[in-house]
Amino acid sequence: MVRWQDLEARVDRIEARRFGESVRLSFLKNGTADPARPLINIVAILHSGGDDSFAAGTGMRTRLSASQSELLIDRSTYTGSMPRQGDKVRANDRTGLPWFEVLAVSDRYSNLIVLTLGEV
Repeated sequence: MVRWQDLEARVDRIEARRFGESVRLSFLKNGTADPARPLINIVAILHSGGDDSFAAGTGMRTRLSASQSELLIDRSTYTGSMPRQGDKVRANDRTGLPWFEVLAVSDRYSNLIVLTLGEV
């Protein structure tokens, strides 16, 4: 019998391939690069929008303020350090390569690490 967690992880990998974009996670300590946590480029779902937006592929309505975004990282394929509040995220595929600051980290989902991001 297949466990629901395995099915969820499989769906998350498919969504990341379809809707994901390249982002750089820059890990900081006291405002400078943290040598113990080297930066990493990954593919994840970066969702930014206003009060009436939806996260791609989830079917769940999200409420994000105009200055906030979310990064959905697939835990089953992620090999980097655990992000922390104050770290930075760069959207590699977006015009102007915008940077975001990690405002909060939630690892309470079974297969996703969700970062709440603010504009830098």
